[in-house]
Amino acid sequence: MADPGPGAPVGADRDAAPDSFGNVTAEYLALRRGCGLVAGRWEVVWVEGPGAVPFLQGLVSADVEGLSDRGVCRSFLLTPRGMVRFSLWVLKEGPRLGLVCDRGEGPALSETLEYYRIRVKAEVRLDPRPVSALVGPILPWTEVLGEDRWEPRGEDFRASAPLAGTPRAFFTGEAPGATRPVGELAWRAVRVESGEPEVKRDLDDRTIPQETGELADAAISFDKGCYLGQELAARIDSRGRVNRTLRGLEVRTNLLPPEGADVLKDEKKVGKITSVSESLELMAPVGLSLIRRGTDPGDEVRIRWEGGEAPARVRALPMAPDSPRRILAALPDFGVPRAEILEDLKEGRSSR
Repeated sequence: MADPGPGAPVGADRDAAPDSFGNVTAEYLALRRGCGLVAGRWEVVWVEGPGAVPFLQGLVSADVEGLSDRGVCRSFLLTPRGMVRFSLWVLKEGPRLGLVCDRGEGPALSETLEYYRIRVKAEVRLDPRPVSALVGPILPWTEVLGEDRWEPRGEDFRASAPLAGTPRAFFTGEAPGATRPVGELAWRAVRVESGEPEVKRDLDDRTIPQETGELADAAISFDKGCYLGQELAARIDSRGRVNRTLRGLEVRTNLLPPEGADVLKDEKKVGKITSVSESLELMAPVGLSLIRRGTDPGDEVRIRWEGGEAPARVRALPMAPDSPRRILAALPDFGVPRAEILEDLKEGRSSR
């Protein structure tokens, strides 16, 4: 995983994290072996008042009425046609609910909720404070929060939201001292390995809930009553199959494909690669893609773009193990002495 150095440029979003804080490998290892700080990548919209729970029960895909007090669950807010519009984490405390969404989605989420809030005794409020996360097996709040629980702390909050088996806690306010900040490159690698899509990047405006795979299992309740877009989700559930599924791609060379490159099987386009990163866990470039039915985990495909192409293998998600383990436990032969790679990681230097 190459290090761009401390002077790496920040993206077009002036509030975005830099690519790295100086050492991508150390930041990645903090997320996988210790505890890394992913700052300001989420937002929260609060819905508060006596009508908040029944209002959201009829709007989002999760069973918020059945959610325990101070519980956390995944959910979607769908379009009327049943396509994924927002991917959410729901926080519940009595008549107050928090909806955690990707950074930049908060204003649109608030506007959508206001559109449907007709004669509802509840207020919708976009919290101006950014939501950050601590990620990693050594997470300081685990004993206090437990899994899928949250706690208010004055105006701030902490919420458990595991990432494919790795502990994660959303929070507002000050981060614990001596926590390593993590840049975009390391965070994206762990997010892609874990199979967590971003709506505007990895899902398109035709994505139906079940195409997100395991995320849909966590985010949809089929035992509750009607909600926005429920008809399509129920029909797909009864039919039992979808035309596309979110998959991982493990690139079989050291080329890093551009986002948007075509994924082909037997010269037929079966998807396009979206989020792309370098995985230390797999020692290979990796990506996410909505792959058409008939192309399964283990299949060999090609990723093609203007001026280049690379072989790849389709992977089930998550690509990383459910629990943290030593990254280089079973290295294949990449033509680089294993001792040199291990020494690089030990010293916090970039891998090859």
